[in-house]
Amino acid sequence: MKKLLAIFLIALVVAGCDGRKSAEELFGQTASGVVVVLNKYYYELKLPAGGSLYFTGLDENGDISGLTADEDEARANRSMLTGTAFFIGSDGTMMTNRHVASPGIDAVTARRSMIKILRLMKMYISEEMTSLSQQYAVLESQKADCVYTDYYGNVYSDQNRLDEINAKQQDLSRRFDALGQSAGEIDDNIDPEGIKINTVCELGVAYNNTFVTTDKDFVEKNPCVVVRISDKEDVDLALLQLKNKKTPEGAHVFTIKGDGDDDGLLTKLFGGSGKNAPLKIDQQLYMLGYNAGLVLANTRQGIKVQMTSGKVTQLPDGQRLLYSIPALQGSSGSPVIDEYGDVVAVNFAKLGTTDNFNFGIPVERIREFIRK
Repeated sequence: MKKLLAIFLIALVVAGCDGRKSAEELFGQTASGVVVVLNKYYYELKLPAGGSLYFTGLDENGDISGLTADEDEARANRSMLTGTAFFIGSDGTMMTNRHVASPGIDAVTARRSMIKILRLMKMYISEEMTSLSQQYAVLESQKADCVYTDYYGNVYSDQNRLDEINAKQQDLSRRFDALGQSAGEIDDNIDPEGIKINTVCELGVAYNNTFVTTDKDFVEKNPCVVVRISDKEDVDLALLQLKNKKTPEGAHVFTIKGDGDDDGLLTKLFGGSGKNAPLKIDQQLYMLGYNAGLVLANTRQGIKVQMTSGKVTQLPDGQRLLYSIPALQGSSGSPVIDEYGDVVAVNFAKLGTTDNFNFGIPVERIREFIRK
């Protein structure tokens, strides 16, 4: 009996100090490690025959918008998005979603739109070449009017007019040949599989409790680069790194659940309830992020990270974890943590039109991605 009582007392002591924290404690500990990501981006179309065109996106009809051959023009009209990332190392490494680090585009639709544009260009060129041929023929017929014979059989010509006609015909011939060359180049590039699309990004971050007024406060003060992007379609993860490769002093570095931490005595004695125990239905979770980007984050005291909470509503299936944490656009890439402050998922999508059911990449996929 005394032995059983001793075990019970030990269990109570361990339970009281098993590392779980209140929401306020977790926020105070982790908020400094969560950043706003700003991504300024456009797309490059690499053509099969060589050379590149640039565009800024697809419109609501699936047509390419902002198409230009001038990369500076594309850069000046870049799209922008914001998301969330969090530090996972002392070398400035951060984790976020792939769609934050490198916004994807429907490549099939983009290629189809590009082929449509090329075919329209070829049709236009064909019409222009026909028009030039007709103009050339008209000028040729006018040459007869520049030569005449008088009553005595003497032949005269208006040399100035002939020279003018010849000059116009030479110009038409040059334009015709140039269009013919362009038509040939279009034929060389009408190959959907040969058109490659790359996302060109410029990224920067801003820290909690700092002030931002323009995009320069991101991309010039705290520039970062994409280190790695998941090549698995259903694993929406990416790693970013500050260009100076140094996590700011005092910034929290997150731990992924299960990374080398031992459970306490309570778990060893009774099992199943330590920090490394599997997630349970209705287990409390928290998310730190920047819902709605700078719209909500910007305050009179600088940008402020938000903490939202909810419960596990569906156990992870190896690919995703469903929870009832409310989230808005801008929270993509947010860390989802348990009561110990360990990352159990990375937020990446919401369910339909509701804001109260959201999906996260589970810890198994996170660790697998980091180790790769």
